Amino acid sequence: MKTPNNASGAKYRKIVDRLRSEILAGKYPPGDAFPSLKMLCRRFGVSYLTAVKALEALKELGLVKSQNGVGTFVARRVATIGLIVPMLKQAEIYPPICQEFSRLCLEKGVAIDFADISSLRSDRVRPVVVAAARRMAAGGVSGVVFHPVNFGGDAAKTNREVLRILGDAGVPVVILDADVEPAPGDGRFDFVGVDNFEIGKFVGRHVIERGARTVAFVAWSDMNDNSRRRLDGLRAAISEKRGVRFAGSSMYTQDGAKLADKWARRLPDAVVCTSDLVAANVLKLLRRIGKRCPQDVLVTGVDDVALATLVSPTITTVRQPCAEIAATAFETLFWRFDNPDKEKRRIMVAAELVVRESTAR
Repeated sequence: MKTPNNASGAKYRKIVDRLRSEILAGKYPPGDAFPSLKMLCRRFGVSYLTAVKALEALKELGLVKSQNGVGTFVARRVATIGLIVPMLKQAEIYPPICQEFSRLCLEKGVAIDFADISSLRSDRVRPVVVAAARRMAAGGVSGVVFHPVNFGGDAAKTNREVLRILGDAGVPVVILDADVEPAPGDGRFDFVGVDNFEIGKFVGRHVIERGARTVAFVAWSDMNDNSRRRLDGLRAAISEKRGVRFAGSSMYTQDGAKLADKWARRLPDAVVCTSDLVAANVLKLLRRIGKRCPQDVLVTGVDDVALATLVSPTITTVRQPCAEIAATAFETLFWRFDNPDKEKRRIMVAAELVVRESTAR
């Protein structure tokens, strides 16, 4: 024989299942007012407490939303979210961001349409990224999280084309991590990332506090937007301190041999690198020319990937909070579904300096 609590629980679950089916079948269209608690009590012949439990369950499922002082409304239904991240295999921070985003979608009962672009050569990325945007727009995805292409000469053109396609289809977009050069009408897209200018600035301040008076900057193969902002932040930190000099910027893949020759003759006090991968390669170059880190030169990276702790010395770096970036992008996209006409959001997630052996002078 069932206890009253079990009977009450079974009744509440039946109400939730019934209302869920009716919402999904279109009986209550998105945006419409949902029956009040009093109406639910009357319709199903249940107590106020049971009706409250049923309504809360529908909210957790993302099927209804309440506005204080206004009432309860049927939420916009989100079936599929598109994820376009061309840099997935180029940097270690993107797989954990995508994994956390996928977990949040699974938790919410939302499917992901993932554009698998990462295995392509850089010269073949543009048409595939654009084709993915067209497919998602035509397939009716509810929204898209897009990491702009930030390598290759036609990157800006590719990014503008992707945003035009999605914008013309009325698909909300959250731009992830890297800014896009604005084009007419692009103001409606939200942005979630870290403040790369501030990253460059506080890394610069850190090496200056550790005694550096000449500071160089090294990127990998091209000076993309994030690298430029970090360089600008570093220059700002240098300008704050009298007697500190900027020792130039280089790209490791093109300038590695020149750097070895230059630093063998005159080594800067610190090398600020745009990523941990660059920093690890700078450490190898320094060993090759007989220079020691941190005794002769300080070295920093950005990202705090596994590589930063596997090399010797371990690398002082800036930790990018991958889970928080994913959660913020996810929340921002769902906020945009409910607020299509609000001003665009630009959200900077705080990064953290992690001090290790490479600056432990």
